[in-house]
Amino acid sequence: MQVNSEQAILESASRVFETSAFLSVAPLHGNEELADPDQSATMTFRGAAAGRVSLRVSSEMLDMIANNLLEPSEDPNEQAQRRGDVLKEMLNMLCGNLLTEFFGAEPVFDLSPPELLGNDELPPPSSQVMHRLLMNVEDTLAEVLFEVQERTNC
Repeated sequence: MQVNSEQAILESASRVFETSAFLSVAPLHGNEELADPDQSATMTFRGAAAGRVSLRVSSEMLDMIANNLLEPSEDPNEQAQRRGDVLKEMLNMLCGNLLTEFFGAEPVFDLSPPELLGNDELPPPSSQVMHRLLMNVEDTLAEVLFEVQERTNC
């Protein structure tokens, strides 16, 4: 199953952010000034294809999600923990949705646990087949990097 990678990323991100976090997603327009991402995470997949999905978002957006789903917290340590948990869960859901959108429902994949990268940039690309999309999530900038290192029967 071959689909447009940008469309697959946008549809998957929209599904995850809108249904799970109650946040709107829109394609990025060149003249928008949005809050820069300052938190990132990555995870790998292996099965009918191997690769990695990484996500960069702003702490502000992670706080919005945590506050939409949980009672607001004033404790900075708890808020930092929530940001990490929310980022890992959003990435996990995004990866599952993206793999289904891109490869179809038939292939089976093993997913690694999401790994927080903190304030670091996304990891350097590990493959020649790389799909990157910037998008507007509630007036913050979000970045998805989708890499495919190898395919078996896709």
